[in-house]
Amino acid sequence: MKITTSQMGIIAVAISAVIWSTLGLFAKGIEVAVWVILFWRGVFSILILGSYVYKTSEKGISHEFKNLGWPGWLSAIIGAASTICFITAFKYTSIANVSIIYAVVPFIVAILAWVFLKERVTIRAVTLATIALVGVVVMVGGSHGSINMVGDVMALFMALGMSALVVLFRKFPKRPMILSTLISAAINVLLSFIISSPFIIETMDLVLLVGFGVTFATATILMVEGTRLIPTSQSALISTLEAPLAPIWAWLIFAETPSAATWIGGGLVLLAVLSNMLSRN
Repeated sequence: MKITTSQMGIIAVAISAVIWSTLGLFAKGIEVAVWVILFWRGVFSILILGSYVYKTSEKGISHEFKNLGWPGWLSAIIGAASTICFITAFKYTSIANVSIIYAVVPFIVAILAWVFLKERVTIRAVTLATIALVGVVVMVGGSHGSINMVGDVMALFMALGMSALVVLFRKFPKRPMILSTLISAAINVLLSFIISSPFIIETMDLVLLVGFGVTFATATILMVEGTRLIPTSQSALISTLEAPLAPIWAWLIFAETPSAATWIGGGLVLLAVLSNMLSRN
């Protein structure tokens, strides 16, 4: 059975979402400052992304830089800011909270795509997005204990940034967005080097950061390439796979036991995402 271009996009974005769901484990489990994490994650991401750009570029790196244009540079800046918010959020709030807040991305993307891309939103997409939203509401409504506002706000800014990136990737598919992601990592590496002391680090933490950088780069490549092949709203909805999966990893690794509401709400989000993935339309 031949896999269509659309199906390839769905598979790539889905795998990316699964990988993204594990990144909170690195951010939460590495006991170093945010800027140190950003430095080393950025260094190893640059190595992977740089190799990818070099091998896939038909006209050379210099041409890729010239082809960035304002969309590419804007994506780099948004990506750098979103990554800072992403890492910071995990240091101040739970993995479950971050993943739940990230689940609002499809709704932000739908609004941005409707405004800037004039994309039509189907009844099916609205129905599935509503199911996902209900799942998020159930999860948030069942949350117990105090929520650290700093972490939640950072997670919200991350969601806004990722939504903007999804729309930019779709709007300008011929721009070298992987290179933009590489530049965003370089921005964070430079800032981290100025602000922190990244070379004062334990060996085990460095090993974990290598894994963090590699998985982040892999997820980014899959997300960018997959987003080019399918509608923006579909890509964003599939990405919400992270919402129900991340709390499960946190439960297995850190014993962060999800509440009943998290299981129920996460199940609804997963149902919406899987229904969207299996649909032929």
